[in-house]
Amino acid sequence: MRADLRQGIPNVLHAQMSGATGEPHFVVCESPARACQSFRETMKSIKELLRTKRDGHSLSAEEIEYFVTQTVTHEASAAQVAAFLMASCTRGLTMEETTALTLAMARSGEQLPGVSSARRRIDKHSTGGVGDKVSLLLAPLAVACGLDVPMISGRGLGHTGGTLDKLESVDGLTTDLSMQQMTGLLQAHHLFMAGQTPTLVPADRIMYALRDVTGTVENVGLITASILSKKIAEGLDGLVMDLKVGSAAFLPTLQEAELLAASMREVCTSIGLPVTFVFTRMDRPLGKAVGNWVEMVEAEAALAGLVQRDLAEVTTELVARMIMLSDVSIGYEEARTTVIDRWKSGQAHIIFHEMLTRQGGNWIRSMERYASLPRLDILAAENGYIDDISAR
Repeated sequence: MRADLRQGIPNVLHAQMSGATGEPHFVVCESPARACQSFRETMKSIKELLRTKRDGHSLSAEEIEYFVTQTVTHEASAAQVAAFLMASCTRGLTMEETTALTLAMARSGEQLPGVSSARRRIDKHSTGGVGDKVSLLLAPLAVACGLDVPMISGRGLGHTGGTLDKLESVDGLTTDLSMQQMTGLLQAHHLFMAGQTPTLVPADRIMYALRDVTGTVENVGLITASILSKKIAEGLDGLVMDLKVGSAAFLPTLQEAELLAASMREVCTSIGLPVTFVFTRMDRPLGKAVGNWVEMVEAEAALAGLVQRDLAEVTTELVARMIMLSDVSIGYEEARTTVIDRWKSGQAHIIFHEMLTRQGGNWIRSMERYASLPRLDILAAENGYIDDISAR
């Protein structure tokens, strides 16, 4: 029996909602240049800020914003930014520091402007996993359900696959969109799937690269600031977080995932961003395909109706939660029914192909090119059934 079809082991563990008011929310992110001259004159030096954090003391919101500004202008060296990251890991970040860092990073560059749309702007973010092609299904499904989805995604990290890498396996498709292109696509078609631009949260680009080489990726405060700063810059009305839990996840235990959720919930509450957390399993690959192009093929087939049970379960749950965030008068069962109906109608399948074409992709040429590649059958040494597959 296939592992993802075993009874009694749900793929969706549970969900938590926070701050879903149903009212439009706005996060005011002024330019870091607003720091007045008198403040700069009294500001500690970067070395003094690092010494303060190194010795276990908290930094003020003004000090954190000053440091982030110095990071983006490269007045803080890479060594100094790395020192800040390491001190944040060893000494920890208070919730006040985490919130201040999130907001300072969010306003370190451009932000996606509002568009004249009656639709609510809702996004989903996943902590990543193996075979996690959910975003490829979720984005067009959410649009079919009446939402605006500005999806700024990432590349593969460690053993997990990246949505951008999967999209770019389609011939000609580009995820390198300008802010103007993103805004135009969202205005006209309610959807884009793109990578982070050089001017969108540049502080995160700098810090993330250094976190990867300094062993500071796993810190909860830094993860919170990295994820939420980009989502704030998208100008969202609500966010659904898919926290993967299991042996193949960055957060292997539910307790670790709940710790990150608690951190993100506090920041989202303080800035007025409605958020829902969904905890999903990542002990085995999601769906049946692992790899950039084959996951695109599986996602396309799934939207056409040929979908694995675990993939359908997780995707339906997440889109339903997005709908509920967009309108608090909609209950859980109504939201799920809407997702299933839109899925069966084939509308999301059409939106998927239209999105690929608008971003330069040629699906037919890709199918022809990959069809010509050699294939290898791997035979088992003996008869039997696969009971489980480690996603690592």
